[in-house]
Amino acid sequence: MFDAQTVPQDELLTLTQAAARLPHRPHSSCLWRWCRKGVLARSGQRVRLQHVRIGGKIFTAQPWLTEFGKALAVADAAHFEQRDLETTGRRYVLPTQQKRMEQIDDARQALAAAGI
Repeated sequence: MFDAQTVPQDELLTLTQAAARLPHRPHSSCLWRWCRKGVLARSGQRVRLQHVRIGGKIFTAQPWLTEFGKALAVADAAHFEQRDLETTGRRYVLPTQQKRMEQIDDARQALAAAGI
């Protein structure tokens, strides 16, 4: 894990700099909320962006942004996987292309037999 004591100062990013590196460029106040309140994942787990305060400024680092994104994705994936297990008793598996084509052919035959 990226430790605040071992972070070289040249690797620290202001929240504005960090926001500019992210897709869709969220506002720096959004990153502040991620640091302060975190993001509530679907699993109910609250994931926070690691940061350090130096004087009156808040800094984060690229590894912390990456770690935050991964932690949020893992928490969400765990929720959906658990939900799928509860509703179906097994994980949902996407049909293969061949299986899907067979389903379409079966549906066409059923419609033709019904005169539609």
